Amino acid sequence: MFKRKLQALGFPNPETLNTADEKQFRNTIVWLEDQKIRRYKIEERELLRNTANEKWGQGYQQYLKDLDCPFPNGSQPEVLDWLLGLAVQLEFNEKPESYTASPKVQEQTYVKLNPLDNLDFESEDFKAGVNQLADVLQVPRHPHHLVTLEGICILIQEKLSQEALKEASKSKKPGNPVQLDSVNFGLDIKALNVCQAANVLRYLFIHDLRDLQTKINECLVSVQALTANPKTDTKLGKVGY
Repeated sequence: MFKRKLQALGFPNPETLNTADEKQFRNTIVWLEDQKIRRYKIEERELLRNTANEKWGQGYQQYLKDLDCPFPNGSQPEVLDWLLGLAVQLEFNEKPESYTASPKVQEQTYVKLNPLDNLDFESEDFKAGVNQLADVLQVPRHPHHLVTLEGICILIQEKLSQEALKEASKSKKPGNPVQLDSVNFGLDIKALNVCQAANVLRYLFIHDLRDLQTKINECLVSVQALTANPKTDTKLGKVGY
C-alpha cells in the first residue's frame, strides 16, 4: 500500500517492506528522518537511530509529537502512511520539477501502472470471479463472461455509484403499480410468456421516451430563459450623429 510513495521517495527495495516487521518499521522511520524529513539536527537523532534500544519507543513517540502527527497512538501502517505523505510533500516543495511531467509522460506512466493491463480476461480464475460477483449482485449470468461483466458495470453505474446512492436516499412518492395485463400495447402475440416480455419492453421504451422528452423540455426552458432576458451593454450605444 506504500509502494508508490516509497518509489517516489527513492526508498531502497520498496516491494519488500513489511510494516509488521518491527525492525523494518523502525529502520524505515530512521531512513525517512535522515533522508527526507530532517526534523532533528544530526546529533539529536541518536535515540531514534538506535533501533535496538529499549527506549526507542519513547523517542519514537516524542518524534511524532514534535512533528504534530495526528496519529500519535495510531497503528504502524497509519503512522507510516502519514510520514510518507509528509516526506513526499517536503520533497515536492524542495524539488517540484522532479514530480512534474508532461501530460504525455503522465499518460504513459499511468498506462504502465494500470493493473488492468496485467489481467488475463480469458483465464478461468477471471471467469469464476465474474460469475461470483454476478451472483452477489443478482445479475443473470450470460454464456459469455464479458457480457456478464458488462451487465455488472451497468448495474454498478446506475445503482451503486455515488450519484445513484445519493438520489436513492432522497424520499420519493410511491408510484402507481402498472397492471400490464390490463394495458393494450398493440401487440398481437399468441404465446403468453412472449407477450408479457414484449409488453414489459414496450413499457420500458415508452418510459425512456418520456424521460427524454422531459430532458428536452428542460433544455428548451433554459434556452428560453436566456433569450427572453438578454443583457444590454448601454456603454456601446451613442446618441446623435
